[in-house]
Amino acid sequence: MSIGAAFSETFDFLKANWTQMLLWVGGAVVVLALLGYLMLGSTFQMMAMSAGDPSAMMGAMGRIFLFALVAAVVLYAASMLIWRGGLHPGEAPNFGWALQAGPAFAFGMFVVFIAVYIVLMIIMFVLALIFGAAFAGAGGFSPTALQSGALGGGAIALMIVFYAAIIVFFLWLFARLSVAGPVMADRLTRNPVTGITESWRLTGASQWTIVGFYVLIFILSLVYGFIAGLIFGGIMGAAASGGSGVGTIISMIVLALLVYVPQLLLSFAMPIGIYRAIGQRTSGDVFA
Repeated sequence: MSIGAAFSETFDFLKANWTQMLLWVGGAVVVLALLGYLMLGSTFQMMAMSAGDPSAMMGAMGRIFLFALVAAVVLYAASMLIWRGGLHPGEAPNFGWALQAGPAFAFGMFVVFIAVYIVLMIIMFVLALIFGAAFAGAGGFSPTALQSGALGGGAIALMIVFYAAIIVFFLWLFARLSVAGPVMADRLTRNPVTGITESWRLTGASQWTIVGFYVLIFILSLVYGFIAGLIFGGIMGAAASGGSGVGTIISMIVLALLVYVPQLLLSFAMPIGIYRAIGQRTSGDVFA
């Protein structure tokens, strides 16, 4: 796979399916807004008023957690509908499958990342013990040691390299699992193990190319968001200084439509773009 192919396939998918994507994403947002109003209501206000009541706080946190679970079901079901519709255009939406496959995919990814996080915490704890003992005479890694210069530049550089390595590792892991959702959608399966293992196999030859693709998209998104923020931030500032509340609200809506919605749609399109660019199918087999 090349980065150029991933770009081409991603934006081809957006061009062919953006209306369907807006339909499912917009529907999911509306459903979540209604459910949030019904399930949460004045929960946050109640939390502020009952700060000293542990039972009330626990009840409020339980409602928030329940809503988060429901939101995950709705959003991941929408993503499955988007991926399935893009891979098999013209097929009727399978809501029953999507409502099961979406949460199953989310749970599978959650388990993988929690397991990786636990392993990393163990490694970091062991390294902290080793380096803590080595630099005990210099006050360990305390802020005082850093300010006084007792901790050498080599040790600080080692810490920076370690945390940079963690970031690169998670980028790599995300790349290896990037097509798990599209695999599940393509095969109409509810088993996240199938998606995860097949994604691991498919991305093996292009893993670092996929990392580069995600990094490049991230940089371009930051640049786009920064430029759009400057333009509409100035408009919103002018509207606010002029006392026009309606103008401010309109500017915020336009900013969301031009910045956040395209980035959200892009996040749905990238896994499909990678899946197709890997070369599992010919162009005619995947998209209309």
